[in-house]
Amino acid sequence: MGDVACTGGETELSQCPHRGFVSNKCSHNDDAGVVCEALSPVRLVNSADRCSGRVELFHNGEWGTVCDDEWDMDNADVLCRQLGCGRARATPHNAAFGEGTGPIWLDDVNCFGSEPSITDCRHNGFGNHNCGHHEDASVVCELRDQEVEVNQFICGQDKIQVGLNMLTVSFSGLDPLSGHLVDRDCIKSRVEDNIVWYEVEPREGICGNSMRTNSTHFTYTNSLFLYAHNTNSFSVPASLPFSCVYSLDLDTGLNADIRPLVPTGGIISSGGPPRGVMSLYRDQSYTSTYPSGSVSLPVGQPLYVGVTVEEKDVTFAAVLDHCYATYSSDPNDQKRQYLIQNKCSTDLQQVSVVESGTSLRARFTALLFVPHGEYRTFYLHCHLHLCSPGPCVPVCSRRAPRSVSEDVRIQPLTIGPITCE
Repeated sequence: MGDVACTGGETELSQCPHRGFVSNKCSHNDDAGVVCEALSPVRLVNSADRCSGRVELFHNGEWGTVCDDEWDMDNADVLCRQLGCGRARATPHNAAFGEGTGPIWLDDVNCFGSEPSITDCRHNGFGNHNCGHHEDASVVCELRDQEVEVNQFICGQDKIQVGLNMLTVSFSGLDPLSGHLVDRDCIKSRVEDNIVWYEVEPREGICGNSMRTNSTHFTYTNSLFLYAHNTNSFSVPASLPFSCVYSLDLDTGLNADIRPLVPTGGIISSGGPPRGVMSLYRDQSYTSTYPSGSVSLPVGQPLYVGVTVEEKDVTFAAVLDHCYATYSSDPNDQKRQYLIQNKCSTDLQQVSVVESGTSLRARFTALLFVPHGEYRTFYLHCHLHLCSPGPCVPVCSRRAPRSVSEDVRIQPLTIGPITCE
């Protein structure tokens, strides 16, 4: 078939207008593909997100509910896993998400917790129950990540556009107007009919776009980052990676695809001068550092940076003065992007000073983004000093930082190189 032109309401592909069987002007390099969403026999309804709500099963062509008799966390773990959500957090009883309608399909469900599907657990048989809909079971699962529903996605010749339903995004706890691309300065958006559109030119290096090619196609990849509502504090954003695939044969038009690929982080090694050591840690506990060598971190995820000063006098406290990124290993490089300046975070959404001025160690967390949207190797530098007697915690609210004595200057510390790909 060639030139198939369905309206969407047909029940079979052959019902759509087309040139006739075997009548076409194509070759197999024009073969069509499709990606469909799988229909699940279980769903959660009456909630703001897909991982919580009233439990419903599809059986014999009809959706029905589950009775909450014997409904427990083992049952919920199976259901959450079946839905692709995180761990079960709660099992509300008594129709906590509203009473359902139709049949009550299952009662006295008893799972071990390892079953692949809720219907594989022990129960009384489909339709056998002694319940009413006021006993409909519910479950609350963790979201694996903050999830964003894409309303429309367009790979055009002049711009790539990502459209998000503002209401749906708001229900997920995110601010639909807070988005930016890998380059944080790229925030171009518009609102039309309750859809917020973010856009970027399909060019390498623009707004942090990366490009890869093969013998037939070239692909631009970026990510959209959204933040929680009404927050001026440090928070990890939800990320929405997207890619556009274009044919190298421009005469045939555009081929587009969404590929959930996060632009990977870079190669990071750690080190420091004799009086102090700055290291990159694996998580917010700041207990385990990455070994020497390389490590990959995804764009938009936190960098946990810690400084330890080799000083026996514990009355001193290490104070972070300035921390910044440069494209060279020279801490005196004037082309820099500040994370901490004058002892305080430059952007409370992006950088959190966890500890400064209380002990011989200092710590901060920063979101990893590509500086200036350029996928180039860069380094992190920190200037700090020892204050005595401690504590000497800077006050970083709307008031100016408190003046602290600067008894001992510490040689600038550097970690890197860091390469984002």
